[in-house]
Amino acid sequence: MKMEGSEGLKSFATSREQIPINSIREIMNIAENMEDVIELQIGEPSAHTPMYIREAAVKAMDEGFTHYTSNAGLVSVREAISRKMKREFDVNVPINRIIVTAGAVSALNISLLSLVESGEEVLIPDPGYPNYESLIRIQGSVPVFYPTKQENDFLPTVSDIESVITPATKAIIVNSPSNPTGAVFSEKKWKDILDLAKKHELYIISDEIYDGIIYEGSHISPLAVNPAMEDQIISIFGFSKVYAMTGWRLAYAIVPEKLFSLMGKLQEPITTCASSISQKAGEAALNGPQKFVDEMREVYRQSRDVACELLALYNFNYVKPKGAFYIPIDISTTKLNAKEFTLQLLHSEKVMVGSCDTFGPSGSNIIRICFAGDVEELKEGIKRMGQFYQKLINKHD
Repeated sequence: MKMEGSEGLKSFATSREQIPINSIREIMNIAENMEDVIELQIGEPSAHTPMYIREAAVKAMDEGFTHYTSNAGLVSVREAISRKMKREFDVNVPINRIIVTAGAVSALNISLLSLVESGEEVLIPDPGYPNYESLIRIQGSVPVFYPTKQENDFLPTVSDIESVITPATKAIIVNSPSNPTGAVFSEKKWKDILDLAKKHELYIISDEIYDGIIYEGSHISPLAVNPAMEDQIISIFGFSKVYAMTGWRLAYAIVPEKLFSLMGKLQEPITTCASSISQKAGEAALNGPQKFVDEMREVYRQSRDVACELLALYNFNYVKPKGAFYIPIDISTTKLNAKEFTLQLLHSEKVMVGSCDTFGPSGSNIIRICFAGDVEELKEGIKRMGQFYQKLINKHD
């Protein structure tokens, strides 16, 4: 019973309602009770985590690694990360610049919290990973999109980025290889963007979660391009995509030395530390044989080529990705927006694809498919999608 004079409960945090719903999760919820649906929407390897990594986790539990670690992570794990940075990028990173986190989203979160005040702006790619916008909005900062256009293979130009810089801009988030476009930055592209960041005294948050999944050449980290700018760069890497460890929730950030203590302190109230068991599994992944990574990259390459051949057969407008395991497809000729297309495709053909409407303003006419799953399902899914697409096109001719 409401007491006299009581005004009842106060409202929820209504300002959080502006955070966009992830359209990929939304369509997964719709399809939850449907049977025989082909899933091309989720960015997850179908492979299981390699056995030697799983065995390391079991051994860790048996040996008592079931307690809290320091906020920054186990020293042995950070030492393994330091060796990886030297081995793969010829960059010297001491362990007091490495923070192990509960997934790359957590690394992004504490990076933004450590750099950006409420009301300041962060530049993010359009289209780009939806959680960039969400994380920035959650903390009261302002996301500002910079375009990555299809005619440029979804690579940003310095002029496009510079055109949206204001006195309130604090940082630029860059993602290479990119989700959802598969774009990969060259050394020249990185030099141009680093020069821009230096000119405007901006921080770079480099999302490098797909660093081991590149089909031509090798991954280039901004830390290797200009080590002298290490105080302006946060590079984020992880285990989810490269080692098929999405459920282990494990990643790490290479941070400026001056931010190490602050980021560790911010990790305490957010996640305290990454799982001790996952950390020991990640240590084994870095120290062990890398044959799995090489083999899966080749599997993804073959699946990418199969997918692109089929997409071309049905006259889809797409860009062949150079990294990651996604293909962006422009469906504007159907006269449907991305969300309408994905919903109709699901109900008509039982195929789930990703709507990119929450990936940025330009994503309203773009869908994304993932080719990291079973290749036969991939082929059947594209076949059904192609037939559906042709029906829509013929309808408007």
